[in-house]
Amino acid sequence: MHSIRLLLSAILVVAAFNQMQCSKTETRKPAGDTPEAVNELPEVRLVFENQRIISARELSGKTILIFFRTECDHCQREATAIRENLDAFREYQIYFVGTDGQAASQKFAEDYSLAGNENVHFVQTDVNDILNNLGPISTPSLYIYSAEKKLIRHLDGETPIGEILRHL
Repeated sequence: MHSIRLLLSAILVVAAFNQMQCSKTETRKPAGDTPEAVNELPEVRLVFENQRIISARELSGKTILIFFRTECDHCQREATAIRENLDAFREYQIYFVGTDGQAASQKFAEDYSLAGNENVHFVQTDVNDILNNLGPISTPSLYIYSAEKKLIRHLDGETPIGEILRHL
């Protein structure tokens, strides 16, 4: 009885391996086809100050998403460090994504001298939108994306500015 089970197990393993090989062959693209573009930006809904709403997936170019809370001291220190090194971020569009409301975010932008910078944006989203698309995250939580919308690095929690700059 034991040898029959062993034989059946071996047959199943061989059959599964053969199926995997067939599946790989079937999914190959013909020569000359371009691969599908990868878009790793999250489906998080972003609400701008003028009430325009887009999905983060629609953003273009080099992008940094920073999920923050206006009263978070770690977020405040991170904002200060970013402002002090803003020139290093000139190739990126930076989106501070908050859930505390537009008025609180604008006050934060002004308090940390980030308001009025062409490449720094303050947008709002919903906590459930974050949880459904990214899961539970710390604040601040920073996501760096390439121009091709591919995630370069996720930094969860307060991160020294040198570590952030290393991934730009």
